[in-house]
Amino acid sequence: MKKVTRITLIFGFGLLLIVLLDACTVFQRRAGTGWGEGAFDSNGERIYFTSSSERDTRITYTGGPPSSVMMGGGYLACASCHGPDAQGGLHAMMGMQYMDAPDIRWNSLASEGDEGHGDDEEGHGGGEYDLELFRLAVVEGEHPDGEPLSEDMPRWNIGDEDLEDLAEYLMTLN
Repeated sequence: MKKVTRITLIFGFGLLLIVLLDACTVFQRRAGTGWGEGAFDSNGERIYFTSSSERDTRITYTGGPPSSVMMGGGYLACASCHGPDAQGGLHAMMGMQYMDAPDIRWNSLASEGDEGHGDDEEGHGGGEYDLELFRLAVVEGEHPDGEPLSEDMPRWNIGDEDLEDLAEYLMTLN
């Protein structure tokens, strides 16, 4: 009887462990958000606030502010630095440092193309702002002239469709 109980306990524990591990992998595969279904009007808005896509993917990044590991469990989103209205501004980070995030509303990007992203330099503009220049900034971390953006700007691993959705969302902000 003792042997049967021991085998049953070992089998039960093993089964429980398998179920828990499977639940963890399902959680990691889905890039869901605690905001709930219907919380966002578009995929671009969702990306802006959560760095996750309706395509069930988390949008990862490299670089960014030194304190980004401490912010939100190590996940930044555009709103983390540029604010809920994308107007940016000066805000404190960990370690008594400050970041001056630029206004990234599309009309601001298009009309003030001469201003750097987190830099005080002039002369990075020229030409019409379009999706390719936006990709250059978001993915490559470069101004239109090839100069690097501030190191505070993460380099995002975002697909073309999600990048277009994000740009379309920024176009809706005034």
